[in-house]
Amino acid sequence: MDPLVRDGLEVLMAVAVGGMLWAAIGRLRRGQIRPPMCPSCDRPASRASDHCKHCGAPL
Repeated sequence: MDPLVRDGLEVLMAVAVGGMLWAAIGRLRRGQIRPPMCPSCDRPASRASDHCKHCGAPL
């Protein structure tokens, strides 16, 4: 592959990743992204776990 093509693709990928990060940070600052909350202790909980890591209550 030509180095110029490779460098161009690398720049496009960097711009795409930067754009996704910019959009995610903007949504986070506007309050459009909210973490799941534990119903027992009202603290942020992981979506990967079936129980709260803070209080152990089932989600």
